[in-house]
Amino acid sequence: MNKANMSIRQILFKKVGAMPLLALSFALVIFVGTLFLCLPITNIGTPQSFLNNLFVATSATCVTGLVPYAVVDQYNMLGQVVLICLMQVGGLGLMTLLSLMMSLMKHKLFIGEKKLIQDSLGKSDLQDIPRFIRCIVIYTLVFETIGAILFALKFVPEYGWFHGIFNSIFLSVSAFCNAGLDNILPNSLISFVNDPLINFTVAGLIITGGLGFVVWLDLRKHLSDLFGKNGSFKKLLNKLSVHTKVVLIMTGFLLLSGTLLIYALEYNNPNTLGPLSEGSKWMASFFQSTTLRTAGFATLPIAALKPATQFIMCLYMFIGGSPGGTAGGIKTTTFAMLFIFVLFVLRNDSHINVMKRDIPRINFMKAYVVTIIYLTSLVIAIIILSITENVSFLAIIFECFSAIATVGLSMDVTPLLSSIGKIVIILLMFIGRVGPITIVVLIFRVNSKVKPKDISYSHGDILIG
Repeated sequence: MNKANMSIRQILFKKVGAMPLLALSFALVIFVGTLFLCLPITNIGTPQSFLNNLFVATSATCVTGLVPYAVVDQYNMLGQVVLICLMQVGGLGLMTLLSLMMSLMKHKLFIGEKKLIQDSLGKSDLQDIPRFIRCIVIYTLVFETIGAILFALKFVPEYGWFHGIFNSIFLSVSAFCNAGLDNILPNSLISFVNDPLINFTVAGLIITGGLGFVVWLDLRKHLSDLFGKNGSFKKLLNKLSVHTKVVLIMTGFLLLSGTLLIYALEYNNPNTLGPLSEGSKWMASFFQSTTLRTAGFATLPIAALKPATQFIMCLYMFIGGSPGGTAGGIKTTTFAMLFIFVLFVLRNDSHINVMKRDIPRINFMKAYVVTIIYLTSLVIAIIILSITENVSFLAIIFECFSAIATVGLSMDVTPLLSSIGKIVIILLMFIGRVGPITIVVLIFRVNSKVKPKDISYSHGDILIG
């Protein structure tokens, strides 16, 4: 029976392909979730249209957070349980969870499944994939449990034990998965702008989920070098991988610079930071900078921000979080590779090195392709929405950046979208969660199948700039 099952799985991978299977797995989850959300038993009143439920299911599965109506007003507890499942599956990936089940059932993963997990979770090799998956699930449950306990300190006294704990679990899963959905109030977390517990717990979950599982496993592996007998911070840094160092540096830089820019631009805005105390201004600025790592929660009204702030937020959303985690965007490492490549080209260096390590040029090619895919999709979507939607151009740009970067922030445009507009945003959310992974890996992970050409041509020059 086991051999038969293995052969069926191998045939499926061979006929369909690993990358299309990854995309189809997300599409399947979205479709099933849509059907559940359309049922009367998951809704408070009359169910919304299929398109609206498809929009919400896509937003939850692609861990975005854009919704045409408030979750708390439309879905009952069963519907919210469906959303929790969609966010959890979307954050970890269906193939990851299926592989975990097969591992627990003592079914061995074949090479195609291992490569799929490697690519989708950002692992650098194929060693001990089942253990890697189990560690990811354990880390996810630990962080989400800690978050739920902290939220419960606030919500249990306010909503009672049952609803307080349920709301805490929902918000914790949503924050760690960078989904941006909440089931508490219709205006996101604006009512908690002065609450340190909610602000820093949500921000902490966003950061831990957005760093990437590979980074956490690398930190855990070498953490003894910091707390050991002869441990030191310098020793820890020397042993961390280049990827981990780049992720930590980029994340810290983006969080700090985003906080400072939002604070400076919105300091006197009477509709955002203006009325807040000095401490709350810094906290709100930090929270909004953190949520740009593709989480989608808001403690400030996004539509009330200054145009300069909104545009800068688009750039930060475009960068997003880090690979192998629950965040979206082109990723911090992609942006870092593009920036580093520009510096080395300007210096006319033949070898590109980062932190005393040579970086293969294929990495920079991947970064370039990912960015081009995102920008091309954005341009097409912005043109279409500028024709079909009757809202400001900046609001359209913001909505498109938020969708493809799987952020979930909006300038109150989502409820106003036409049917065509909703379909475009659905596609952007799907591309943002799946597209760059499938396309880039499909192109660049087939090196072993590429045969060397027998014919070589003379060199030709093309003038640039």
